[in-house]
Amino acid sequence: MSQQATENVHGHYVDGEWTDGRDADSFESENPATGETLATFRRGTADDVDRALEAAEEAFAEWRDLSYPDRAEYLWEIYHELRERHEELGEIVSKECGKEISEGKADVTEAWHMVEWAAGNARHPHGDVVPSEVASKDAYMRRKPRGVVGCITPW
Repeated sequence: MSQQATENVHGHYVDGEWTDGRDADSFESENPATGETLATFRRGTADDVDRALEAAEEAFAEWRDLSYPDRAEYLWEIYHELRERHEELGEIVSKECGKEISEGKADVTEAWHMVEWAAGNARHPHGDVVPSEVASKDAYMRRKPRGVVGCITPW
């Protein structure tokens, strides 16, 4: 699958498709261990972020209405993709981070283990029983998706 918005410049994946984004500016990603240029990427703008957030909000509205097992089906697809592409993704992680190949592959293995846990967890009962001041009454807490969040991580 081509992930390029334009020839040799990777774009943004938003709302199920690759796009160029609003800015023609780009940057190169380098392997920190060798200095080798790995790829060129389109720089994102505030408008690109807004578009991605809007698409995520729309997707969340559908996601929120799915049952736990239905959400798990999507996670199982990710799990299988991670396993099938273990070698390829391990090499990418290794180059992007300047890690030894064994560490890059271990990161991918850890990712599929986390996805496997989350997908399997969908079949377990959720919620906590909370004591009430009324003797014949129980209350409980149930976890529900909160919505779209943004984060910047070192990974």
